[in-house]
Amino acid sequence: MDELLTDQQQAEVVKSWLRENGPWLVAGVVLGAGGLFGWFQWQEYRARSAEQASALFDEFRREAAGGAADGAEARLKELAGAHGDSGYTDQARLIMARLYLDRNDPNKAAEYLRQVATGAGDAEIRYLATLRYARLLVFQEKAGDALEVLAVTVPPAWAPNFHAVRGDAYFALGKTAEARSEYEQALKPEATPGIDRGYVQAKLDDLGGPTTAPAAPPAPAPAPAPAP
Repeated sequence: MDELLTDQQQAEVVKSWLRENGPWLVAGVVLGAGGLFGWFQWQEYRARSAEQASALFDEFRREAAGGAADGAEARLKELAGAHGDSGYTDQARLIMARLYLDRNDPNKAAEYLRQVATGAGDAEIRYLATLRYARLLVFQEKAGDALEVLAVTVPPAWAPNFHAVRGDAYFALGKTAEARSEYEQALKPEATPGIDRGYVQAKLDDLGGPTTAPAAPPAPAPAPAPAP
């Protein structure tokens, strides 16, 4: 029936509809604009925060590269306080661990590695820190603790390294059979490359080689007898 209305009647219908629904339209526009503004503000905040974290990390690296442990500690504390969930903070802790190892302070190094191994947001950094932490625990004659640290599920790409370090931990505990088993798993043909296979093989050979000898190739079939 709308096509039968006069222009004036159609105008009145539109005005009536706007009076009833206008406030909701305005509110929707305001909320939509506000949400868009908030999203841009959040993106800007993230970009600014990343820049600040990067700048602090650069300052930290300069201190660490010069061997200034106290200065590096101060920069790391500042970085962790303002950007604790940033990957820069986890990388800085790994560098601090290396710095303290070079200064013959394995206990301080272990603490930084533990923080990354248990709290890093990035899984790859977490796995790397876990391996370094476990190796350091074995070095500190805490092989039992190392096995607890390594008791995590990891993707196939990381499995050979975890098996190899578990082997070291079991060897340190005098558990030869378990060590051989871990080294064997690290060297499985289907294992993803990522370890020094020659080094791990040498460890396995020192323990007597694989626990199960490879199957012997089938004997060749006897040659047929010559025809008479």
